[in-house]
Amino acid sequence: MKMISHKHVIGILFALFALGVLLYSAFSGLILIFSLVIFGALSTYWKERELKLMSLGAIVLLALLCIGFNGMKFGIDFSGGTRIPVILESPASQSTMSEMVDIIKKRASTFGLTEVKVRAVGESEINVEVPSGDPELVASVEDLLSHQGVFAGVVDGKTALSGDAILPGTIQSVSSAYLSGADWGVQFSVTREGAEHFAQTVNGKANYPLYMFLDRPKDAIVVLNWDEASANLEVKDREVARSAFRRALTSEDGNISVYIYDELNMSSLHPATNETKALLSADMEALIGSELEAKGFTLQVIDDEDVSPHISQLGSGEFIVEKWSGVGLLSSPVLSPSVTVGTPNYGYIISGSAEGTGQSRQLDAYSKAKSIESILKGGALPIQISLGSKTTIPAPLGEEFLRLSIVGIFLALLAISLLVSFRYRRRNILLPIVAISISELIILLAILGSFTIDLAAMAGIIAAIGVGVDAQIVITDELLKKSQGTPQDRLDNAFAIITTNVTVAIFAMLPLLFSGMVEIIGFAVSTIMGSLLGLLISRPAYAALVEDIAEQ
Repeated sequence: MKMISHKHVIGILFALFALGVLLYSAFSGLILIFSLVIFGALSTYWKERELKLMSLGAIVLLALLCIGFNGMKFGIDFSGGTRIPVILESPASQSTMSEMVDIIKKRASTFGLTEVKVRAVGESEINVEVPSGDPELVASVEDLLSHQGVFAGVVDGKTALSGDAILPGTIQSVSSAYLSGADWGVQFSVTREGAEHFAQTVNGKANYPLYMFLDRPKDAIVVLNWDEASANLEVKDREVARSAFRRALTSEDGNISVYIYDELNMSSLHPATNETKALLSADMEALIGSELEAKGFTLQVIDDEDVSPHISQLGSGEFIVEKWSGVGLLSSPVLSPSVTVGTPNYGYIISGSAEGTGQSRQLDAYSKAKSIESILKGGALPIQISLGSKTTIPAPLGEEFLRLSIVGIFLALLAISLLVSFRYRRRNILLPIVAISISELIILLAILGSFTIDLAAMAGIIAAIGVGVDAQIVITDELLKKSQGTPQDRLDNAFAIITTNVTVAIFAMLPLLFSGMVEIIGFAVSTIMGSLLGLLISRPAYAALVEDIAEQ
């Protein structure tokens, strides 16, 4: 049987990655990073010079394909943005305001390279700014900010698990392959006290549902018409549905009552019963909102897609509410007998379903998992919030500055070319250095442009090119030391120096990457990407181009 050649392997991998970039544009940046690692590993393993050059060429072509079909996303500094005001329910002290800003920044940092600016305005408002060029990002950030972030797991009306017990460092998304029928999941671990409290609360509650809430309203009423209430119900019997509602929404922290509009006795409703908030659809608000406000209720309108609860039937025949976005119910897994015997359990998973089909379903699942992960990592906001009307803000630097930044990069390349020319006075060294630098620029622009290129990321790109030229000079100088061992020995010595420099650069950037300071994430990631690109792809390719100078 004929063996597949290394060249064919590169061609097959390139075709697969190119298909991924075209079909899954939302993940094109991650696909490029993955391809960089794969081709880099192969380039390191294979010793043939032409294969190293082919690996670099494949990455450059993928980058050009990504830029050509998906374009590049630029940050607020270059393209303007959208400002989302976060209104605090009550004035905050300086320390509380700083805490809230930090929490929102931690939530935003889950989006990786995406530029999000968070600023406090006075004592009662926080402005969050995101790039305008990505409507999906704006919608995701709005959803992220609309949650206060209070998590609770309720069993038989008692809080078995709270967000205070979650260990932030253990929160991470779970692949759907490891979930039982769910589309997305987020796992986390809890403290010893949290695990012991959960074990005590669920002891003897085998096969009971664990209602997992995020921002569950306290002491509220929900008013639905029956068409809304029954849209996602497996049961059409009103009394059975109401019984399922009561079991899901009764809690020691405050009950939520559900009323069907055509059976509603308005005179019996009064906030004196501590049901101070009324949750209802836009149609219900138009119908009875003024009457509820006149009685002293605070209205909260539920989006149409979140109005209807999802009720399903267990194997025992009991009907339970398994999900209800309108009241913050994420999922309702049934407790297995093994976790209800009083033994502490330290790991948990929140899971749920996604909407749509095919790629859109995958994207929705990814978005929901990221949102829950981000909210749990950031923690609960100490003050209730609401969102104001978003506004468009102009770019403080603008397209002209972006153009000047690109011109600056190419002027830097020209300056490098002149300096290298004066140093070596050899065209067979100058041209490879310039070619490799341009290749690195294209690849970095494609990777970072798949997320967001802000001012910090642009600075990182320029720094990465400068570091790349420095490494190429190290390789050239070592190869020119003809009296010191074989050419391979001199190359090994050069790559030992380069590997040390890359390792130091990456470890120096890691604290910035995980600091939660979204303003500098772009610089940290562009520096790390530039270092990895150089070590795995561009430096070996440059060595393959100029290795012959050792023999001249």
